[in-house]
Amino acid sequence: MISMPPLSTRSEKPSIQKLEQSAKHKTSDSVLQHFPYFFNACLATNPVQQRAIYRLRHQIYCEELNFEPVRESGLEHDEFDPRSIHCFINHTKSDSLAGTVRLVTAKNADDKLPIENYCMNSSSMLSPKHFDHNQICEISRLAVPATIRRRKITLTENATPLNQLLQKLEAECHSSVAVALYLIATLVSVEKGKFHAYVMVEPALARILRRIGIHFQQIGESINFNGKRAPYYLDMRTVSSTLKPDYLALYSLLAQQLGIRLPNTGTSSLMHSIRREQVTAAPISRSVATAAYN
Repeated sequence: MISMPPLSTRSEKPSIQKLEQSAKHKTSDSVLQHFPYFFNACLATNPVQQRAIYRLRHQIYCEELNFEPVRESGLEHDEFDPRSIHCFINHTKSDSLAGTVRLVTAKNADDKLPIENYCMNSSSMLSPKHFDHNQICEISRLAVPATIRRRKITLTENATPLNQLLQKLEAECHSSVAVALYLIATLVSVEKGKFHAYVMVEPALARILRRIGIHFQQIGESINFNGKRAPYYLDMRTVSSTLKPDYLALYSLLAQQLGIRLPNTGTSSLMHSIRREQVTAAPISRSVATAAYN
């Protein structure tokens, strides 16, 4: 993982009782409630953080996947980055970059989103040209390093029961980093008023995301672009009402880390339903970690 400067105070440690309960019941929401202990959601606000993001993108998209040519600088960036909101997840224990995603915005009416280069013939009423340019964005350059994607549970010999629980929970939380990046993108886009979002992903991934409550709508035909991908649209304001309870709980925790206040309407009954209903997390493909490439 790529080293980052100190970013924030680590989340409060879960109690032994909560950890034991999580390990005993093995419910996805009991695991995800500890996600903020291991990871921290952030926005890039300075050049040091942005360079670390570009290094991670180069590592994955240029060196690992060969989607882009290797650059002498070791940094992967393009013409859309200056008008993008860069989000990332920091691994608190190592203070390392654990994943990143950007939201490409349109500062001017003439600014195009990357997706418009590949679905210019789309006649859908949901295409970017039908919305105010101040309210559109595109989720892209989602990247999670191999050290996070391929993390396996390896228990340390002679570790205390509490440390063994921590190791198990951390490994399970690693598998949710990519989905957490989508949730962060949703939170930030709504906070910034970028309600109409687009993404180029594999149809299979769109189906996986739908299972956890992120309902992308396909607005064009699939094309061969580093694999079979299709353009999708999502009204980001709907996500909080469609997410499955376990991921809605994670959504709320990530909002707290980002300092984003969620609407209070129905919060009490909503959180009550989250606590009562235990939903098994949908299996997430490794491809999620690099799917929103465009």
